[in-house]
Amino acid sequence: MADDSAVNSDEGTVYLKGGLLGESELNQTPDSCKDCTVTCEHQWSSSQMDNIAMEADDGVFLKDPVRRAKRTAGNYAQLFLDDEGTDKAGRFYWPGLAAFAAKEVVAGMELAVQFLSWDKVQSALAMARGSAMVTFYYLAKGNLWVFLEVTTWHLFYKKYGKELFEHCKSRRDVDTYDDVVKPIVKGLPWALGQNNALIDALRKRANPMIVIGPDLIRDGAALSEMKNCKVTTFLSNGFYLLELYETSTDDAAKQNLAYEAAWQFLLHEQTLHLQVMVYNHPEFQSAIDMNDFGRKPVIRAFSGAKDPAVFFNASAEITPDIAQQQLDHYDLTEDDIKVEMGDGKLYKTDDRMIYVKKILKKYHYLMTNAKYRPYMITQISTISGWKNA
Repeated sequence: MADDSAVNSDEGTVYLKGGLLGESELNQTPDSCKDCTVTCEHQWSSSQMDNIAMEADDGVFLKDPVRRAKRTAGNYAQLFLDDEGTDKAGRFYWPGLAAFAAKEVVAGMELAVQFLSWDKVQSALAMARGSAMVTFYYLAKGNLWVFLEVTTWHLFYKKYGKELFEHCKSRRDVDTYDDVVKPIVKGLPWALGQNNALIDALRKRANPMIVIGPDLIRDGAALSEMKNCKVTTFLSNGFYLLELYETSTDDAAKQNLAYEAAWQFLLHEQTLHLQVMVYNHPEFQSAIDMNDFGRKPVIRAFSGAKDPAVFFNASAEITPDIAQQQLDHYDLTEDDIKVEMGDGKLYKTDDRMIYVKKILKKYHYLMTNAKYRPYMITQISTISGWKNA
């Protein structure tokens, strides 16, 4: 990893190609064959390794969490784009939306690094540095593991088709993966517990943090929190609607199916996984509360706090140049491509899902409007450039 990485952690994780799905000795009998059994568990292992490979270079899992987050956004975008120009275009609607959300996670992590690196006046406050450390840590964790969980479902579906997907979907369980693949997955950051290597790296970055105690972060194991990546009702519903999308010949019906499928995937990742992995942790809730306090009109100008927001643009901030070069041509304004949370607490499921539905509705409007869809495809294509970050 380059020395100028945003956070130089050393998690020591090595990714391998995985194990053989089956093998047989050379058959010496003419005009005969021998069976080699491939199970659902083998195929889930293979798809999981395909997913992990997206976050690796030359067989080594990326150590820099910011690079990993960029890869996440880029590969979500590419997963959506791979179907463009085919009869399956638009079926992976959720990954298209997830590309924009993951891009915002990258921006949040980079902002946290600025606080950790004393690039902000507010960094002089140990509380601000501690909040930035917690924010970076949990954004990195949630972003990576949602990607490793949800994307594998999509890769399996794409590679093997809906019939085999339906046959095998109930048999995905990390504990039943191939004997070579299972320890690789369990050796990934956060898989079996708190990521102490990253915590140490963040502490060094934020030095001095003498006033912040050693138990600032108390984390759990991602695999346990995600129930070993087993199928959920929301996820099953999402793929059922995706299958209907593929067979429908009615454009209006397809648009509705794409929206409803994306909503099921959002319920899956937000209410079942991110809620447990990230939002339920008291220290992350405190970091959000601190940001919310800083957003108050009286102190906003001095706090450096940001409103929870998603921009449907490859950038996380709309500058005058971006508005002129990218928005004006489509008669779009910043407000047309921006969604803010407004009232509520991000860590409260009901409050957050109101915000998430607003994001989905804006995405759907822009994607289904013939005037704006080319703009959206251009932005998704730009984000896809991060797939090899």
